[in-house]
Amino acid sequence: MRSTRTLTLLGILCCVIALGSLASATPYWGPEEVAARSRAREAGEAPPVWKAPSRPAASAGPLTRDEYFDMFEREAAFLDVWQNHVPGDPEFGGMREGEHLPDIIQTDNTSESIWVWSRYYELTGDNRYYQNIQDAFTYCMNFPAYNEEGGDSETYGYYRMYNCGWAVRAVQKYYDVYGDDTYMAYADSCASYLRHHTLIRPGPGFYGYVNPPVLSWAMGNLYWYGVRQDNAEWRAEAVRQAGEYVKAWVEEEPYLLEDEEWAMSGGATMWGLLASYFVVHPDERDDWLAIYKDDLATWATPGEHQNAWNGWYALGHWTVAEVLDDPYHYTQHQTLTDFLIAEDADLDGGIPTRPEDTDEMDQTWVANYLAYMGCDPFLAPAADAPPIASAPSLQLSAGPHPAVGDVRLRFALAQPGEVTLAIHDSNGRQVRALAGGWHAAGPHEVVWHGRDDHGRPTTSGAYYAVLGATGDRVSRPVIWLR
Repeated sequence: MRSTRTLTLLGILCCVIALGSLASATPYWGPEEVAARSRAREAGEAPPVWKAPSRPAASAGPLTRDEYFDMFEREAAFLDVWQNHVPGDPEFGGMREGEHLPDIIQTDNTSESIWVWSRYYELTGDNRYYQNIQDAFTYCMNFPAYNEEGGDSETYGYYRMYNCGWAVRAVQKYYDVYGDDTYMAYADSCASYLRHHTLIRPGPGFYGYVNPPVLSWAMGNLYWYGVRQDNAEWRAEAVRQAGEYVKAWVEEEPYLLEDEEWAMSGGATMWGLLASYFVVHPDERDDWLAIYKDDLATWATPGEHQNAWNGWYALGHWTVAEVLDDPYHYTQHQTLTDFLIAEDADLDGGIPTRPEDTDEMDQTWVANYLAYMGCDPFLAPAADAPPIASAPSLQLSAGPHPAVGDVRLRFALAQPGEVTLAIHDSNGRQVRALAGGWHAAGPHEVVWHGRDDHGRPTTSGAYYAVLGATGDRVSRPVIWLR
């Protein structure tokens, strides 16, 4: 693990307090940590004592959309506090692991934070975290995801694969909401790394159980990024690896959908398959899910990273729910999310890695998991919503959001057909027709210059881009500022 060379007084005090607990921080587990974990298992050591949630979701009832947004907003502020703001520090801009672990800074934590801050801007139009994002990118350029710890071995290289998955997602989110392609070459490099690397299952043990969810996460992101960048090679490789490896492993050992290792759980395995292989093979999807979806755990086993594992399970259940329109899986996602929100007992936006940890042990990466996997599905549609197996016949994104000047509207058709694309005001009246007529299958892009059908500038405010094709209709919000 890398260490910062300059710490604030607060950071030094936190380090002193946390000396006895540093061993519990495992952003990357290498051979020594894996061996120690295996010895503990062989010794039959008891798991940590689990505490009841401070506000069980079953008794408190579902939260409201505003409460999910409030949590998301607190999480964004929490990340600001724990970013390395020390000028001249070699790790300036990086995200500290947590309140009691300020000397641990990692690329994955930082990439996740870029996504959260960019999404906050997309949701609110509040640009207060723009400099945080730029500083975080400074760190990522110095410590790129494809050079992370662990090497590129197909047996041991899980950490680079995991990091590259987060990197492409963070850069694409930033581009979608800001329209700035400065870091796209970095994302392309990370996607290329995923394209040319893989992970195997060497047998039971740490690598045999961490590699499936990591590879599934990596291939889900590679496919999604391949769609966004119109790269057929990336898409094809993602589908191949997801099918030949991850899907085959699950069919051989369904336990992988309730497996919990390192920071990952079976929810990541489910998400990656539905975001890659089954997008291209939807005819296989429902029969496969009928057999395996009930193997997806509904609650994480008490352990080192229980809250993180529950975050992945929440994402897995949400994806299944979206695919099948299944109320049971929607409920599972919401129950897990509400539980994790209750873990923020001090209302600072951070949550710990496990329920028995104190409020002074909140960690940034677990808060990022909650923001992305738990809270975000309840908020406004995102410009970069990933394709999943039930993806509609047409997809639409609009950005930057909000926009000052031109708005790029990108849409994709699963099959050729007649298309209508128009901007509507908040009352539903058409402001500007942008596209019409026959369009081929695949991606398309149109630019709106902020003018109405008569060529007059429109007023600042909220609008909607509405796309109609092949009998379907989708819309995306557009905030336009003069």
